Amino acid sequence: MVDQETAQGIPVQPDRIDEDLASLTGAERSARLVQHLATGTRGDRLSWISELATRSERHGLSLPEIRSIAADLAWLARDAGQRYPGSADWDAAATASRRHRLILAYVHGQRLRYDFKFEALQAQTYTWLTEFGDDALILALAAFAALGMRTARGLELYRQAIAAPDADGRTRHVCLHAIWFADHVPDQPQLVLDLSNSMMTTGTGDANLFYRRAYALRKLGRYDQALEEIDRAIGMLAPGNNAVHQDYVRERELITATRQMRQYADTLTRDLADQVTAQADRRITEASTKLAEKVESAQRVVSESTLKVVEILGLFVTLAGFLIGSGTVAFTASTFGQRITSMLIILSGSLIFFLLLRMVTGYRRRG
Repeated sequence: MVDQETAQGIPVQPDRIDEDLASLTGAERSARLVQHLATGTRGDRLSWISELATRSERHGLSLPEIRSIAADLAWLARDAGQRYPGSADWDAAATASRRHRLILAYVHGQRLRYDFKFEALQAQTYTWLTEFGDDALILALAAFAALGMRTARGLELYRQAIAAPDADGRTRHVCLHAIWFADHVPDQPQLVLDLSNSMMTTGTGDANLFYRRAYALRKLGRYDQALEEIDRAIGMLAPGNNAVHQDYVRERELITATRQMRQYADTLTRDLADQVTAQADRRITEASTKLAEKVESAQRVVSESTLKVVEILGLFVTLAGFLIGSGTVAFTASTFGQRITSMLIILSGSLIFFLLLRMVTGYRRRG
């Protein structure tokens, strides 16, 4: 162990960094170690990862401290364009301690997460889960990769990570990032709010948390609340984070634009509904008027036809009575002259009936 520390450039005897770390605790100790190792993230060599592992073992850093330091240094390495850990780095760590390999996995996983390298991260987490399957952050990184790849196991890994006994703020932030990206998951906005609510109760809220809450509230159509959250995120952002600031501003612009579009769509929908209703009412009124006219016309025709039938029937009854009476007289006549007279009467009556029938039908037709 002594030779290994010397080879890595870490003195066997406590140095100034060790003295500082020994005198500090919590966030101050983490910040001091990040400050010391930050210079190593600007070159091509990844020896700072080994130094982080060694000093964390020497000073007994807790898992939350290690995860926080690894995430911060991984971000600095990304910002500086440093290469990812590769197979050579993993081969070199094959005989190292479990903590050393776990820290290497933390750094490697965070680097891939920051760049949304879902496929590469998924391939790595398959291996890491065999050795560190009970580690909450490794589970969270696996969930991030699976949800990004839209695999069926994504939600299961997500739930395992947030329910893991050693889950901490960094673990939940990775899970929040994962579910924020997984827009294919049903009720995704509500899942973002549920997790962020639980994180806020434990005091692990930061600018990114409120940024992701703003996204979820926008998706749910709660635009005023979304603006409050994104403004809070912008207010919490430290100076110098220009790229992150631009992301936040874009989200704010998207919230306002979406709200305006929704308001316009609602107004347009109401206007169209009013127009359709007015047009439908007008068509119904026109149809009702035409129907009433046709019904009235039909009733008039039926009434006139019925009256005409009654009048004609009356004429036929009268004719029948006339013919029967006249026929009786004709048959009972005793002389030829009487019979001729009866026949003339019948003929005259028939002609009169015909004329009356013509008058009745002709009058009704003209009417």
